[in-house]
Amino acid sequence: MAEESAPGLLGLGGIGAGVADAILAQAKALEVEFESMTGYKKLVDDLLEKLNGSAGSDKKLAHTTLPEGSLGKGFPEADALHKTYSTVQTQLENLSKGLSAQMEALGIAILTAGKGYGGVDTETEARMRAIIAQTKKDYVPERDPLAGGKQDAPGSGAKDKTPGGKV
Repeated sequence: MAEESAPGLLGLGGIGAGVADAILAQAKALEVEFESMTGYKKLVDDLLEKLNGSAGSDKKLAHTTLPEGSLGKGFPEADALHKTYSTVQTQLENLSKGLSAQMEALGIAILTAGKGYGGVDTETEARMRAIIAQTKKDYVPERDPLAGGKQDAPGSGAKDKTPGGKV
């Protein structure tokens, strides 16, 4: 009976040793190995560096456009081909930017998970919010095989950004 009236975890009455042990066991189960997270972040950073240095980089893609009229003038097939090329070019640029932002967000999430969410500075929080807002703005549910073509929730800003319709 003496155990029941004794102060428990953190001096609080009513929390016995069994509950404290369970809490500690859960805390250990949720503990993140910093070395593993650091290694994964390095992997993500290396992938981002490869993407930014590759021919698929959004900066490099922007400089490899096909001038209008280079396929010929005066026939609709050349115009249609140029329009399709421009659409693909734009979509590749958007994909590259989106992948870069998602990888950056993943890197930030890994760092904040290791420190805890209370230790996130305002700049990091603002950057994550900006990435989330841009992702929601660019999201097109009709292109998401997991969304089943459902419309996004009102106010999310998701809409078809492709010139001339869907790709």
